[in-house]
Amino acid sequence: MPNFKYLAYNTKGREISGKTFSRDENEAILDLREKGLYVKDIEKDEKSGFRLEKGIGISDIFINLSAMISAGVLVPAAVKSISGETVGNVKKVMEDVYNNVVKGLSLSGAMELRKDFFPQYAASMVRAGEESGKLDTVLASLAGFLEREKELKDKVRSALIYPAFMVTVSMLMIFFIFVFVFPKVTGIFMDQKIPLPLITRIFMGLSHFLYGYWYLLIIFVAAAFFSGRAYYRKKTMYLSKKLFYSPVRSFRNLYISRFCRVLGLLLSGGVSIIKALEYSRDVSGSEYLASEIDRIKNEVKEGKKLSDLALFLPPTHLQLVITGEKTGGLEGSLERIADMAERDFRKAVDNFLRLLEPSIILIMGAVVGFMVISILLPIFQMNQIIK
Repeated sequence: MPNFKYLAYNTKGREISGKTFSRDENEAILDLREKGLYVKDIEKDEKSGFRLEKGIGISDIFINLSAMISAGVLVPAAVKSISGETVGNVKKVMEDVYNNVVKGLSLSGAMELRKDFFPQYAASMVRAGEESGKLDTVLASLAGFLEREKELKDKVRSALIYPAFMVTVSMLMIFFIFVFVFPKVTGIFMDQKIPLPLITRIFMGLSHFLYGYWYLLIIFVAAAFFSGRAYYRKKTMYLSKKLFYSPVRSFRNLYISRFCRVLGLLLSGGVSIIKALEYSRDVSGSEYLASEIDRIKNEVKEGKKLSDLALFLPPTHLQLVITGEKTGGLEGSLERIADMAERDFRKAVDNFLRLLEPSIILIMGAVVGFMVISILLPIFQMNQIIK
């Protein structure tokens, strides 16, 4: 549902501004008039969109809705209860959902009007749950999936904090030594006019460059960043395919686990395979896999089997799809594939992080060690000359 910014007068003639959510501009004006506001100016807010408040996630909303609906609470009352417990932007979203449900829309319909907050596949699963009478079960499944995704992201993020801190501190320390310490120490050697070892001359050159032309380094890094980003945007599909089939299978496992889990959830919720493929295409995060899913969807419409088309899956996973189609338990097979791929991804991440920390220490230690050697070698030479 679009977000509109407005400037209006209230019944007392006071000018006020704010935002409202409606299907179009005319409905926005009518909604505001019902609230006693007379619009002076209104326009669509192109920057609309919500972020989750700290400590509040979509999974929390779904699990609370599931608990209340399974206990016999009506959907409008459940939504209103949740909107009363949330704050900030999430509260505005839930109030908007409640208002639309009260007007006669289904929960899935109200969610579809807030695509800026609720994923499309979530609204589709809720609609299937409403039609099958298993809304509470579907909501619980959705909450479990979203919580799992959040847990995985948090694990990777928290595990990278310490290595990132180490790299930052080490780089700052090395920069400080190069710019402020090294020039003073090497100045002594220059005054003595003694021949310097190659490693010392190399570090002196780097030191002089960073001290006199540090801004060029910043320009180079910025240029490399923006050039790399422009190249990625131009070659997104090519790079996405290379990454998907790269020897580092962690990315492939992550993409497959996301796609298969959502596709399995949608199918288990009663969504048709065509719609399930359409709604799960963007979940994986891979442009290449999304294009493959589009191809598969078009060919499934012609009557072909998923197992004959999903050639991006490893042989073991493909065999599970074949078995699932034969036994009528495709959603269960997809769930097992997602579990297997996610387990492999987690193992790869754990192994990578276990190697990352000692590797950083080793690299930084080697750099500092060479710097120390480059200073000590001229000192030894001076001692030899004195003797």
